[in-house]
Amino acid sequence: MVGTTGFNVTAVYTGGTECQGFTESLTFGATCSAASGTFVNNDGGSGMDSWTGANPTITLSRQNLTTVQANGTPSGGTFSYPTTPISGGNFATVDNPLPMSNPNTISLQGSAGNGAPTPGGFEMITAQYDVNNSTASDPFQVPTFGMSCYIIALESDYGTPPNNCTATRIYGTQSSGTVLNPGGLAGTYCASFIANLRLQGSAQLNNGQSVQYQVSTGNIVAVSTINGADGTPVVAGQTVARDRAIIPGRGVLVDVDQVGTGLLANDTGGRIRGYRLDLFNGAGRAACASFANPISVAACQPAQSACPGSALQ
Repeated sequence: MVGTTGFNVTAVYTGGTECQGFTESLTFGATCSAASGTFVNNDGGSGMDSWTGANPTITLSRQNLTTVQANGTPSGGTFSYPTTPISGGNFATVDNPLPMSNPNTISLQGSAGNGAPTPGGFEMITAQYDVNNSTASDPFQVPTFGMSCYIIALESDYGTPPNNCTATRIYGTQSSGTVLNPGGLAGTYCASFIANLRLQGSAQLNNGQSVQYQVSTGNIVAVSTINGADGTPVVAGQTVARDRAIIPGRGVLVDVDQVGTGLLANDTGGRIRGYRLDLFNGAGRAACASFANPISVAACQPAQSACPGSALQ
């Protein structure tokens, strides 16, 4: 190049997707002792970031209720999943043992039941893929619900009035002995039975008659079918009571990890608030005796404002 009074050099990368392709244009001065130029990426970016970056992308797919797969390009990056609370608490955790595997599969975990029912929560999980000093991200929302179990109270579970009634304690209040004509229900009944009838919302008398408690009036009335608050029958193992602030719609189906799929949210409950669901499990205390009250990952169909569906996008 001796004697050259100035020239340009253009280098074009024609390799794989690792560099996305780039053009390096250098302009030399008259003495050829210095050059200036810009790296131009084939996606329109320029400067040093276009050289070291790779404009990564991330694509998410849900394999099932608790499994999400992330695909990142170009290869060679790492995955992470920061979380942001939206409402409530007891959020899902992300089990991600192999952050460099691509595709990357994570497991969304609730928590095992360990006593009294506890509300779940609503959070944003952001899937991030970092490669060559650049990041791609895709957020998705995950609710968890704290589960409990409710029943049709059986009169036979609480003894025989007037002298053989068992006592019960509900939220710190003990009921014992008998009551006469409670809520307009003619007859003498064990006070513990009536307390549980009001708690559960419905009961079956010893003569086989079904009754329901009307919260608005305080009356106990005979019914031919026990319905949820939405006016449709409750079904053991399929009906859940919910907070209408979280699941306002009617006919909404809820999938709940560890509990069931296609559960119909057609009931409500006085203590079912926030991210809580109460599963109807049948008649008698034995129906809920072994229920563990888990906090579980869930999804609604159709999606509700505070309970998204299973689709991540």
